Amino acid sequence: MNKTINRIRFPDGREVDVQEVISFLYGLSRSDVEVLHTIMCKGGKISTEDLAETLNVTKASISKSINNLLYKGLINREKVADDEKRKGRPAYVYWVNKEELYERVVADVEKLYQTMKNDFKTHVQLAVIPA
Repeated sequence: MNKTINRIRFPDGREVDVQEVISFLYGLSRSDVEVLHTIMCKGGKISTEDLAETLNVTKASISKSINNLLYKGLINREKVADDEKRKGRPAYVYWVNKEELYERVVADVEKLYQTMKNDFKTHVQLAVIPA
């Protein structure tokens, strides 16, 4: 799979991968980020079987990441309509609404910025209070 990695440059020149920022922001594992990236690159709906095959991992590993991504609201799920009566668990496909994900990440980064700004201001004020 062709991974285009975008990097964010800090004022001191250090760089961080956008996927690392997403991982930090939402507490995602490396596997979770790989699954999210794969679903985004698919550009459409994808099954757990196709994800497992694409990433060369087990369906159980994919299911763990899928559940985490669903819980955090980063991906969407749709039950596959089946004409025949299917026995066992229902089949689902997963996808990412890129615009919604973008808006969510931007809003969450802005919240993080405001929290950091306020917390740092409090920290600096506490640090300069004369004894």
